[in-house]
Parts: sequence; C-alpha cells; structure tokens
Amino acid sequence: MNSGKACIGLFAVTASPAMVEAIGYSGFDFVIIDCEHAALSSWGADLEECVRAAYAADITPLVRVTENDKGMVLKAFNFGAKGVIAPHVNTKEDAERLVRSSRFAPEGRRSAAPPVRAAKYGFTPFPQFLKQQNKDNLVIPLIEEKEALQELKSIIEVKGIDVLFYGPFDMSVTMGLEGNMVHPTIWKGLDDAVKLCKPKGIPVANLCWDIESAAESIKRGALMIALSVDMVIFRQGLQAMTARVEKELRKL
Repeated sequence: MNSGKACIGLFAVTASPAMVEAIGYSGFDFVIIDCEHAALSSWGADLEECVRAAYAADITPLVRVTENDKGMVLKAFNFGAKGVIAPHVNTKEDAERLVRSSRFAPEGRRSAAPPVRAAKYGFTPFPQFLKQQNKDNLVIPLIEEKEALQELKSIIEVKGIDVLFYGPFDMSVTMGLEGNMVHPTIWKGLDDAVKLCKPKGIPVANLCWDIESAAESIKRGALMIALSVDMVIFRQGLQAMTARVEKELRKL
C-alpha cells in the first residue's frame, strides 16, 4: 500500500486455524480473522490459535473484533494481530476510542503487559515492543453505515488511523438497498471515501465478492481488497462438485 499498489486477502469466518493457515499458503497478502460474524470469541485461546496459524503460514493476520471495545482490541493485539478492524465506527468519537485502545501511551491508553504472545512472551524487551506496536500495527475503522459517510470528514481527522475500511454490504442495508454492493450509490460512497482519504495518505479498503468487483475497486483507488470469504469459496467449490456429481455420477 505504501508503494501505491493494492494488497489482496481473504476473510476467514470459519473459526478454523487450519483454514487460516491454508489461506496463508495460497499466497494472499493478508487474512482477516473474523470475530463479528464467526463462531469465534474475541477474548480467548481460539482467536490466539487462529493468529498463530497465520504466523505459521507467513501471512499478515488482521482481526475484526465483534465491536469497538477496548478489551477486544487489546486481546487481538496481544495475541499478535498486525491490525484490528473495528466495526460500525460512525463518529469521530468512535474513531478516537479505537485509537486509544490500540496505541500505548503517549499515543493512546492501551493496557501494557510484557509477557504476551505479541512480545514473544517477554523475550522482546518491552521498550522495543512498545515502539514496534505503536509504529507497525494497523488501526482500521470500518465505515459501514450511512451515518458514517456523513461524518467521514471528521472521522479521518483522528490521528492514528492507518486504513479506512469501506463496508459496502452493511452500507447497502442501511441505505435500503438490501445487500446490493454494486449499486451506483454504493460505488459513489467508495469514491467519496477515496477522495477524502487520499490527500491524508490513508489507504481505503473494500470488501469484494468476485474478481470483477475487486478490479473495479482497485481502479477506483482502493488499496486493500478483502476478496470474498473462506466459507463462500468452500460453498462454491461444493456447488461445483455436486453439480458434476449429479451430471456425471448419479446416472452410472
């Protein structure tokens, strides 16, 4: 993203470390480990195992927490997430709360503890760990309601936002478009976000369901593409397989 090229990854909603690891081996740039809609808690060892699986496959782990909660943000970063995505950030105050939860003082008020996984259980000296976390970790508010678009100018004024994630599916629902992510109004929202964020050097991420919408998003200036979801890809593979079963095997 720093060089102006898009990075591409997947959402993992299966709560499966094996699936996260497989995504890493496939060659994507990042994986978003989802706690909001998956059967995965933002609090405990199951999330840590998914993050660890990403490290095993050398893929950047991002975590979408269930809500903009300082405890959930803390756990994700302590487990080793390289970025936290907080859903439904609709105001400047929401964004400020996310940054405070994500950064150590003086930039924020993240609770500090040396023996966490992200600090190699204390083998990384804490002053080094603090600087690395404040410098490298990504703070990513998810803009996914029409109210957020109305407040976008003030949201991106908050110091410490690294990426703005545009959420077209929820956005379409709040606009009465029933999940239509390719409606012109939804594309205009992405255009508006890119236009406002680009002068401030804030990359914009977008969720895409296919190659065509991903290509369109990149053309419109998105620099982080969440391309589909592990369960969707698995379902599509099952549908393709069962179609062949019905056509080629059932009549034998």
